[in-house]
Amino acid sequence: MWKALIAFAESRGHALLELAFSWLAARPTVGSVIAGATKPEQIEANVKATGWVLTAEDMAEVDKITATR
Repeated sequence: MWKALIAFAESRGHALLELAFSWLAARPTVGSVIAGATKPEQIEANVKATGWVLTAEDMAEVDKITATR
């Protein structure tokens, strides 16, 4: 499953972290996404991750990937 999710994200020019943030943010039951960081690079990656808004088609594809595993 991880390889499929990584491939999905990278095929759209994003990292797995960005996919995780975007997927969580798109869920109506998730009130906030809390991310930790111990290095400046991690903070930058977390900020970048907030910029990807998944489409309904993206969400359906991610759900399909995760449902089969």
